[in-house]
Amino acid sequence: MKYLPNIQELEDQVRPDWMGLIFYSPSPRFVGKKVNPEIAKVSLNKVGVFVNEPLTSILEKTKHFGLSGIQLHGDESVDLAKKIKSITGLEVFKVFKVKNKINWSVMEPFLPWVDYFLFDTFTENHGGSGQRFDWEVLNDYPFDKSFLLSGGIGMELVGQVNDLKKQLPQMLGVDINSKFELEPGLKNIPEIRKFKKQLINETA
Repeated sequence: MKYLPNIQELEDQVRPDWMGLIFYSPSPRFVGKKVNPEIAKVSLNKVGVFVNEPLTSILEKTKHFGLSGIQLHGDESVDLAKKIKSITGLEVFKVFKVKNKINWSVMEPFLPWVDYFLFDTFTENHGGSGQRFDWEVLNDYPFDKSFLLSGGIGMELVGQVNDLKKQLPQMLGVDINSKFELEPGLKNIPEIRKFKKQLINETA
């Protein structure tokens, strides 16, 4: 998200566990260099989304925007994840982009340094494709580490999301984006509120 009134509406009406701010300039959801400083005061857990960003820049933006989490959405190394976790102590999310299968061994070295994995549909543009990958590739997920599911998740998938949650208790939640947008970075708050309500009701 990138518009303060929209973020405040989300804060008041939905209260999600996390809200993302994208610091990747090619993205249409890039928060920009002149973003409203009042965003730093929003009480939601703000997660900065970075793609192959230098450590110094990540730390600078973390402080400036009052981030409570850092999402590594590029080809970041285990060493960078370790430094971020050690320096900030904040929640760290590491994204793995899925085509047809997942190499679990690549993920294993990250286990001590990240709090969550996030599985998103592979795209050259680093997310935001609105496309869903085949969730069956997660059936043999081998770790106790919690993960989030992303990639083309909309209202129509509530039942399937909850079915997967029953099968894989490590799945902590979902990352929603393009299916709930009026335009890039501007979210449809009533639809998100409706989605959250249905998700909770199906889980109960």
